Amino acid sequence: MKHGASVHVPVEVRERLDALSRKVRRDVSDLAAEALNDYLDAVEQEPSELFVSNDAMMAWLNSWGTADERGAPEADIRKPA
Repeated sequence: MKHGASVHVPVEVRERLDALSRKVRRDVSDLAAEALNDYLDAVEQEPSELFVSNDAMMAWLNSWGTADERGAPEADIRKPA
């Protein structure tokens, strides 16, 4: 479902959008909606709260090619609140 909205953008942005619209032969509003949706998806993704420590990562990397090669380490550090 589509709903109309008015968005004010700098002239340069509108010119770029118009040029792209002509180039790809798509409606300006469709391109703008797609760009906004992609932006919102990227912003809404929360970064991971879990990380692998340097010690665990180095132990794994140093095991490569040895008889005791390890599997990939699991996250062992939680991002502080």
